[in-house]
Amino acid sequence: MVEVIDWRSNTNFYSKGMWHVYFACFIAFFNSAINGYDLSVFNNMATFKSFGTSFTGNDDFKDNSSKYALTSAILQIGSILGCFFVGPVADNLGRRGGMIVGSLIIIVGVILEIATTNLDIFIVGRFLIGFGVVQVTTAAPTYTVEVAHPQFRARAGAIYNTGWNVGSIPASIILLVVSYNDADDNPSTWQIPVGIQAAFSAIVLIGCFFIPESPRFLMSKGREEEARKFLVHYHGNDDENHPIVEFTMKEMRDALAEEERQNQATYTALFTGRAMLYRMGLILAIAFFSQYAGSWLASGFTVIVNDQFGFKTAQQQLGLSIGTNILGFIFSQFGAAYVDRLGRRTMLLYGTIAYVVCWLVIILSLNSFNQDQSQRALGVFGWIMIQVFSMIYSFTWTPLNALYPVEILPFSARAKGMALCQLLINAAGVIQSWVLIYGVNAWGWEFDSFYLVFNAFAAVVIYFTFVETKGYTLEKIDEIFEDPNPVRKSLTEVRTYVSASEKKAA
Repeated sequence: MVEVIDWRSNTNFYSKGMWHVYFACFIAFFNSAINGYDLSVFNNMATFKSFGTSFTGNDDFKDNSSKYALTSAILQIGSILGCFFVGPVADNLGRRGGMIVGSLIIIVGVILEIATTNLDIFIVGRFLIGFGVVQVTTAAPTYTVEVAHPQFRARAGAIYNTGWNVGSIPASIILLVVSYNDADDNPSTWQIPVGIQAAFSAIVLIGCFFIPESPRFLMSKGREEEARKFLVHYHGNDDENHPIVEFTMKEMRDALAEEERQNQATYTALFTGRAMLYRMGLILAIAFFSQYAGSWLASGFTVIVNDQFGFKTAQQQLGLSIGTNILGFIFSQFGAAYVDRLGRRTMLLYGTIAYVVCWLVIILSLNSFNQDQSQRALGVFGWIMIQVFSMIYSFTWTPLNALYPVEILPFSARAKGMALCQLLINAAGVIQSWVLIYGVNAWGWEFDSFYLVFNAFAAVVIYFTFVETKGYTLEKIDEIFEDPNPVRKSLTEVRTYVSASEKKAA
């Protein structure tokens, strides 16, 4: 079934209002970069003599597995606790309010980090950064999807999460430059890259005062006239009679009325009713499937993995990191461009099957390499396949990790549901931060077998339970979950809102 709303032919995508929407999405985009920058800085900074000497007296910080694991995991711990404040902040202060509050907390955390050589205080700073990061990374993708024009909503939401690489690439370049001055008595080597992190949050903080609030948030607060003005100016080219205005207003009214009838505005409502339980099951799967696909081994602990293959110096590590992040950014942009062509479910299903193949080849290569260390080519081939996995992951999960959960959640549960999603993602991250470092050190390549088995399991679950959201407006997605068979409905009755010219092609 194809229902046509003639939006494209009546919309000027280069109008002043539309450019303001692009700017708003650009500001939100920086929140993803904040997370990528922090993780890249810390993961690579652990190789710096100056960092290890400043906090442990040992010029190799990663040698102390317990401190390394704690300092890494504390970011996720801060994010887990921050999740309990995300819903109230975003639902009461707005999506912009969530980004402002989170940015302020991150800036305070960065100041604490660069102002100390006491590891406990540094850990407190990373805790605050994690607490702030979950505020912005919950509010920002929700804001992006809610303010974007329906014609490019999916691409905007998909591009949002590719900002991780936008943060990680400059982080690696900055670290590479300062690494040549790394010395036991030169703490500025690590303080400079750490301090620059605050720049991303400062951009978000200032930018939030120049962007509009989400029309769906305005509607939820009874500010219907303001929501209408948003649609007229930003989506309707200042045309009161533009078809998108009344269509979207009606959808928002109907959706909010239905959600209020079902009392979906509370945390308890997230686990009430078959449709919401189905959504929460998908949120749980998204959190663990995205984290346990193997990306943490491929990127989060690149220092340890690269070291096993003989890339031991900081310059070697950072050079590899820059190349990997650039490739990741390129492939994530391709993924963002294809979310509406291939569909969310298709990308995740075939991507996960590809992960299984990658990890199988990686395990076989590393097994042969470990049996005969003189066959270095096998080890290098295994390392190359890890990079291939990273590129496939960038094409699939990177653009969809933020977009898909936002799409499947109804408005009144969107902030709270995204908070739960972030809680689960960070819980999975904490487990990996503690377990992974010991697993890699204790079992080496054999630890990779976990990812082979887990991805095979994930592929089966995705096939039978993941719905397709391609072609639906945010409000119409609710119909999928009300059906007795959500997967079948999403695949057989997709409503595509296109221009009249595209209807003929269909």
